[in-house]
Amino acid sequence: MAEFDKATRPEPTERPGHYTILLDEQWSIGPKLHGGYLLAVLARAARAAIADERPDHTCPQAVTGTFLRAPEPGPATMEVTVLRLGRGASQLRVRLDQDGPAVEAACVLGPPAALSPDDHEPGPPELTPVDDCPRSPTATDDGRGSLPIMGVLDTRLDPRTTGFLRGRPSGEGRVAGWVSLDCGEPWTPEGLLVALDILPPATFDMGLAGWSPTMSLSAHVVAAPVPGPLRVVQWVERAGTDRMHETCRVWDPAGRLVGHAHQLAAIRR
Repeated sequence: MAEFDKATRPEPTERPGHYTILLDEQWSIGPKLHGGYLLAVLARAARAAIADERPDHTCPQAVTGTFLRAPEPGPATMEVTVLRLGRGASQLRVRLDQDGPAVEAACVLGPPAALSPDDHEPGPPELTPVDDCPRSPTATDDGRGSLPIMGVLDTRLDPRTTGFLRGRPSGEGRVAGWVSLDCGEPWTPEGLLVALDILPPATFDMGLAGWSPTMSLSAHVVAAPVPGPLRVVQWVERAGTDRMHETCRVWDPAGRLVGHAHQLAAIRR
């Protein structure tokens, strides 16, 4: 994940717990930086802050971000506050600033989980085979405009859930598909934070074509996935006049649930 590593790498400063970052415009949806990418940036700063004391706490088991305003591609700073260092988990708070606070996240870091045959989890849904799903383009005419992030992520929506692209949304409020890194490298736990926010808003499948800016996103990483395309499903839990609640789940090629996320987003009609 060379490009992802470079795009999310925090640079330490002379002040402990303070970092700089160059936010990469490639990881954008339209003119806005991708929410999952921003969570990954903050999670990496959290990991860097405790790397000496807890070198095995490399998995972002839970990251909840509050998006105060959309930062622009370019330089930004981050401040990490360690709330608790535990043997099994560490809790931290990270704030990203760019001419003022932009994104703040609460992070729980710990060792990567060891999957067991006795784990209780939902099984993966049946999707159209990945080779039969067209790759999402880097530009669209459906209102989303340019999609630079699709140049680094190979995202393929299941045609059975994209009736909205043809003017025939199902009304169910559900989208699904596959996602891989364009370079073909395996996903890291921090990379899963991006995959958990990569599908278009599931409200598109309800005929609500307006964009849905994220207000709060809580992503939970269960385990590092095995190599290969990830299976992603996202659905609307509730859609109101101007707010929606959405859930996303991700399975790896072994059929194991490796992450899930929940978000509160605005609805722009």
